[in-house]
Amino acid sequence: MLNNTSWIIADMVSCCRPSVSKIIEQGTDTIIGSYTYKKFKDPFPQSEYYDGNNHPQLKVCLREDVAAKKVYKFVNGADRLLYDFNLETGDVISQYDNTFTATVDYIVANDGSSRKRITLTSAEEYCSQNVTMVWIEGIGSTKHPFYPQHNMYNVCSAGGGLMIYTKCCFQNGEHIAGGDNCTDLMQTFLAVDDTQNISSQISCSPNPFSTAITIQSAIALKAATIRVYNTMGLLVRESNNESGTELKINTSGLQSGLYLLQVLEKGKVIKTAKIMAE
Repeated sequence: MLNNTSWIIADMVSCCRPSVSKIIEQGTDTIIGSYTYKKFKDPFPQSEYYDGNNHPQLKVCLREDVAAKKVYKFVNGADRLLYDFNLETGDVISQYDNTFTATVDYIVANDGSSRKRITLTSAEEYCSQNVTMVWIEGIGSTKHPFYPQHNMYNVCSAGGGLMIYTKCCFQNGEHIAGGDNCTDLMQTFLAVDDTQNISSQISCSPNPFSTAITIQSAIALKAATIRVYNTMGLLVRESNNESGTELKINTSGLQSGLYLLQVLEKGKVIKTAKIMAE
């Protein structure tokens, strides 16, 4: 499951707003005790994810016992079983303060491989029905991959509650699970990452400034647009079709105070900076 895996997950509140998609990028190795874990950043830290602590789990550390087909999460200084893909139909497991019975079938993943699907049904009823979790071997959960029990009790919420679900899964860059638009979604996230990388290579000086500000970029800008806004959100300066690694923008006449500078290429904001006029 942790074989250079990344997920695109989405959250929504069915009563109130549309879905928002975010990416869980491939984990980085970290050593805790005698084990090597994959450390992930959770893009949707929520109060519902408390693991016995008083803060949401912004960083999640997982490790996998491939031979045993088990995945563990590091919680409160110890391993907690997250997935057990050995389960077969009729097996019973106690997890997340509940007891579940497994039902097993198989699905064909996007890469053509056969994957075990485990549906866990609670022994206890909630709002007159049993709640379920669905695990898929090598992928995780149909819900949040780090919190497969999430959404489980939403059957008791009239508005549907906060829903988080796995939209796409990639391993070694290959599309494993999810809809036909997963590749396009991944490219979108990669493009955002590219923008963030470009942003870190653009600087503005001097700051504070007086009559001009210089924008320096490690990568040559092409037909860029420079905009300066005041604190009321009004556009007070704009310069178009700027190209090169060093751009000088006339700021004479601007009153002392705080401004917001944006650099755009092809209509996309690639740099935002707060600047101060003397």
